[in-house]
Order: sequence, then C-alpha cells, then structure tokens
Amino acid sequence: MIGTYMRAVLLSRRLVLGVTFLLVYVTAFSQDITGYGYLELPVSARVLALGGTNISVVEPEMSLAEQNPSLLCPEMAGQAAVSYTRYMGDVNLGYAAYAGRFLEVGGWSVGMRFIDYGDFSGYDEQGFSTGSFGVKDMSLQGAIGYPVNDRLRIGAQAKFLYTSYESYSAFAMGVDLGLNYYNEATGNSISLTATNLGGQFKALYEERKEDLPMQLNLGWSSELQHLPLCVSVTAYHLLDWDHDYVDGSGFKHSFKDSEMVLNHLIFGVEWTAYDHFWLAASYNYRNQRRFSGQGGFLRGVGMGTGFNYRQLSFIMAYASAHAGDGTLMFQFNYRF
Repeated sequence: MIGTYMRAVLLSRRLVLGVTFLLVYVTAFSQDITGYGYLELPVSARVLALGGTNISVVEPEMSLAEQNPSLLCPEMAGQAAVSYTRYMGDVNLGYAAYAGRFLEVGGWSVGMRFIDYGDFSGYDEQGFSTGSFGVKDMSLQGAIGYPVNDRLRIGAQAKFLYTSYESYSAFAMGVDLGLNYYNEATGNSISLTATNLGGQFKALYEERKEDLPMQLNLGWSSELQHLPLCVSVTAYHLLDWDHDYVDGSGFKHSFKDSEMVLNHLIFGVEWTAYDHFWLAASYNYRNQRRFSGQGGFLRGVGMGTGFNYRQLSFIMAYASAHAGDGTLMFQFNYRF
C-alpha cells in the first residue's frame, strides 16, 4: 500500500514538473500575431465580460476552460455551450462544445470554433469576374483536465485548424497547456497557461507559412471572504512584451516604460450574490489604448451578465474587441 502511494506521489510530481517545464520553456520562442490571430478572440461570453482573457476563475462553467484546460472538472459533465458573436461587418464568430467526466475526478471536452469573414468577389488576371467565394477559419478541439491533488490541476488541449480562402486551404495543429492551483478555503486561484504551441503542416500558399500566435499567460482570482465578489488580475501576452499598436486614427505607437506593465494586465470583477444571477465588469488597458480614437476610457471596459434557470443559462457580454465599435456576444449553456 505504501509503495503504491509513493509511486502515485512521484508520478504526480513528475506530471507537474513536466507541464511546468513546457509552460516556462515557451518563453524563449516569442511569436507575432499572424493569420491565426482569431485563436486569441474569446468565445466565452463570461471571459469577454472579464476583459477577453481570463484563465483563473473557478466555476462549473465549461466555456471558462476553453482558455485553460486545467479548469475542466467533473462538475462540468453533461454541459453543452454555444456562443455567437457578430464581430464586425460580415464577420461572424461561433463556438460550440460539450463536456464530460474523465476517470471520475477529471473532465474532458470536445468542441469547435469558427470565424466566417463573409463573401468576396473574385476576379482573374484580366479583371473578369469569377464569382463570389467565402473565407473562413475553423478549429476542432479536444481537451482533458485532471487533478494532481486536492488543490492542483493540470490540463491539455489539442486543436486542429483548417483555413479556407477561395480555392486555397491550410491545415495546422496547436496545443494548449494549463496549470491551476485553487485553495477552496481561501477562494484563491492561480493559473499559468501556454497556448497555441504548434504550427502549420500545409500552408495556404506554398511559399509562405504562418506561425501560430503562441502566448504565455498568468492569472489570479480571489473570492472575497465577506463580500459576494470575485476579483481577477490576468497578465497576458507575456511573450509579446514590447507591443506596438495602431490607434483609432491609424497612427502607430509604442507603449512607454511607465505603461508597459499595464499593457499586459486585465482587471476583472464579478458580483455573485445570487446562485442564479451574476454581473461582471473589467478594464483592459491595451484595448483602451488601441481603440482610443473613439470612446476614450470606455474602449477598455467590458461588462456582462448571466442568468441561470434550472438546466439552462444565458450569458450576454459587451466589450471593445476592435477599432470599429463594441462587440456583443450571446451564449447559451445547457446541462443534460
């Protein structure tokens, strides 16, 4: 019995060390955002309300695990989620997923996300019309989350990526890795993720391959002891530290030293006084600076609300996700 216990402890330590090594190792390989930048758009309405990136909120809502697979847990089993975003113009973003139980104490999920850029008019070399064609990206993904002990969880997610531009197509594969430490007694949660590790194995154009937008993120959330509030701070895009941006007027800027840290932080808060209703708000400094041509401070603000009724929940969120205008996302969750 003792020998079996010791082997389990050693195996758990090796798993944690292995995942931690992989998470930290990617800091040496910074990548720019490329044609696969849609992978960084949130598909969870709750995450959009919390600033667009949140990897540390611990709730039995499966879409929260889309950005951090280590959050998958048995309480999410039998839950399906569907979200839709009219991003801008004719660009539509959608997501659908289902979660189940893994080895009684873990969780798994399968899902897909897509972004449709609308129809375009095609022309040949002589300028004659060749008709209209569609442009879309799609990701099919599967994830597993598993506890190492009562407080520490690990997770991994594989994503198979397909791109279709007129008669051209591309295929790629990416992997997300996650760690989460959650102390239920204190309500503190800390997460670390490395996302979009991988690359193309068939390029859209033979002479040009696109890199995946690999990123390292760190998040902290805390459920306040005497108030129905959960506060979050997320440090994101840590591999793209010296980030330049183009403002709403089209001018390119660089962040100053004094604002470089704020450029990588998202602040969020949730009000959870009732089991069937919650409110969330956030501030994203990077979005406020990038989209400040119109709207000023409000360009960095996100907000959302959720309603639960029996097996069904409805979530609606609003935030600035591009320079054109705000983005409204709708999500439905159903537990079978």
